Amino acid sequence: MSFTVINTFTLLDPAGAAEFEARFLAHVEWMRAQPGFSAHQAVRSSDRPEVYVNLGWWERPEDFQKVLASATFQEHAEEFHTIVSVEADPSMGVVRFDGVAGEPGDVLFVDFFAVEGDQDAFVAAYRAHAQAAAALDGFVTADLAKSLFARPGGFTALTRWRTAEAALAATGLPEYAALAALAEVRTVPAAPVAGDRAELAQAGA
Repeated sequence: MSFTVINTFTLLDPAGAAEFEARFLAHVEWMRAQPGFSAHQAVRSSDRPEVYVNLGWWERPEDFQKVLASATFQEHAEEFHTIVSVEADPSMGVVRFDGVAGEPGDVLFVDFFAVEGDQDAFVAAYRAHAQAAAALDGFVTADLAKSLFARPGGFTALTRWRTAEAALAATGLPEYAALAALAEVRTVPAAPVAGDRAELAQAGA
């Protein structure tokens, strides 16, 4: 599974969305050219439009560390900090599911899980839920990543759907009830901003 960098950006001024998105897209174009970069998916919270979440997938942690130490990255980071606050959560992918190939959906959810008990049991429960959800008409993809140190017991999931109705149906599955019993969850409905998680398959990640 891929090394996954999860960043949550919060606008310091809600009126700065256009400036942030322009700078972010320029930054991503530079990142795409760096060795080890696989794909990314940036989303904007539907409930709190001042909040953005980006998941970046890398072949190895070492690849990202080299980029992080570069002068260009540090320059970009300094610019970002003038318009957003940033919460970084380096993670490792543990579950990935793809639905039947077809038109990509624009209904996305980011789930932040906090697990106090058996993390292996939680991962197994998420895998069972994702497998059941993948059988639903309207499912596109699901990814689960485990926080390496920023959030002890923390996991982040990104799911993509063709319809909100399909996403709602997934929460009614018995596998979801079993999953929810093992962790506290904060769900962020979101809209896509940039990137395509499907590039992971093209990269063989």
